[in-house]
Amino acid sequence: MWIILFQILGGAGLLLYGIEVMKDSLEWVSENRGQRLLEASGQNTFMSILAGIVVTGINQKSSATTIMVVGMVNAGMMSLVQAAGVIMGANIGTTITGQLLAFRFELLAPSIVGVAAIFWKYSKTKRVQYTAEIFVGFGIMFIGMIFMEMGMGPLRDMNTTMDILLAFGQPGMSEYIILILIGFVVTSLVRSSSLLIGVMIAMSAQGLITLEMAVPLIMGINVGKCTSAIWETRDASRTAKRAGVIHLLFNLFGTVLVVLIFQYFIVDFLVMLSPDHLPRQLANAHTLFNLGTTIICLPLIRVFVGVSDRLVPAKKKAEQDTGNLDVRMLETPGLALAQTYNEVITLAKMSFDSFRTSCHCVDKGDDRDLGQLREREAMLIRLQKDIEIYLVKLAQKNITKEQHEMLNLMLGVTGDIERISDLSINLAELSISKKENGIRFSIDAQQDIVDFHQRICGMIDGLTKAMEEKDRMMANSILSSEIKIKDIETSMRERHIERLSQGQCHPGSGVMFIDLINSMEHVAQHLKKIGQFVIEISKY
Repeated sequence: MWIILFQILGGAGLLLYGIEVMKDSLEWVSENRGQRLLEASGQNTFMSILAGIVVTGINQKSSATTIMVVGMVNAGMMSLVQAAGVIMGANIGTTITGQLLAFRFELLAPSIVGVAAIFWKYSKTKRVQYTAEIFVGFGIMFIGMIFMEMGMGPLRDMNTTMDILLAFGQPGMSEYIILILIGFVVTSLVRSSSLLIGVMIAMSAQGLITLEMAVPLIMGINVGKCTSAIWETRDASRTAKRAGVIHLLFNLFGTVLVVLIFQYFIVDFLVMLSPDHLPRQLANAHTLFNLGTTIICLPLIRVFVGVSDRLVPAKKKAEQDTGNLDVRMLETPGLALAQTYNEVITLAKMSFDSFRTSCHCVDKGDDRDLGQLREREAMLIRLQKDIEIYLVKLAQKNITKEQHEMLNLMLGVTGDIERISDLSINLAELSISKKENGIRFSIDAQQDIVDFHQRICGMIDGLTKAMEEKDRMMANSILSSEIKIKDIETSMRERHIERLSQGQCHPGSGVMFIDLINSMEHVAQHLKKIGQFVIEISKY
């Protein structure tokens, strides 16, 4: 009995390992195309579904795609309607593994692994090595199936097996519900629907399960795989929790439809599709359930979004904004970098707002402006630290050379952004000191400062748009504007010295004026560096 158990567990372990090897290699070979497809999936619902199918076909786990989507919703990178489409596509994409396992490649599996291993060992290019690893993982999956089927063979002759087949082989309504619950509980514990479908296909090859038993088990598996996303949203925003609930609602809705309406037709239809081939019938049952649920639910997406709004009520107190850097996204570096870039933009906007506030303080010398700037600086420093910690964690993952370059660019630019906030506080402090010490500028000097400030605000407006759109042309214009700012600052300095020599300005205003325009010119220098960052990051 122990030998049988070890064979089944060993085979299941090999199957799971093969899936993981395929997943990692597919993700590398695809060069984040699936992730970019997810980012672009907002065009329409069909695009969202396609994105879900492709990404899940790559990562081999619908729960992983759903968790990824939850992270994107939590980060504000995707709406709930988009997320719903991706989740439906993920349900279809996860059936690919089952369809592959239904092929009888067991005899070829060792040869596939052997040939692929030779290419993996002796190839000098990464792309060929990772492509070979895909086939290594593919072969290991079927070797795992061989061991599971070998272990399950003796179970056919056991009385307990026959008793289970007699009790559940042709299930009535109560047995049907029990099988759904078994599938749900086991999947919630194992957290791999692909593994369980593989186990069922191995069981079917040994005659240990009937199609009538498999259909409710598959429905339970589909509902059970939603628990991963539900669990992952426990600390997420309300919107992200709704995304997890929508996934559960889709699969529950499909299950209820089959139990109430299609239960008596689905088995005959599956037999008609693949007569005398039980493993293929099981794979088709998995595909048919998810494809059918998607087709039926497609017109009802907004209804499910509305139901999730009622099931996940808003908190009485507003949720505190704890930042949008979701650790769930670290497993998908491309999306983690996209999420971080959005946070860099948020950081920049906070810093730019500080500079605009300093403009009002320069004009009015209001103490309240300085208090506001210091509060925003504290928030900005917290966000900067969060970004840096997040990027350090991401650097420890298996990322490509290009992703590492993007990561370094973002780490570097946060310092320039934070420095603008520091300079804004410095401007406010100088302005209040000017007011407290009764220092007055001439009308011309005051106008020069206002004009200079407005020019830099114009750079900020252009740079904000360039960052949001990753527009290299617009970012290039910031670099040329900074050169003009330097010339203007020199000219302003010379004109003020001339006014001082003619007695047009208060003698104590000399140093104050120079310090103000010098701080503003330093802001322009940091804007130039941020513009260079946009030019570099837009290459990726």
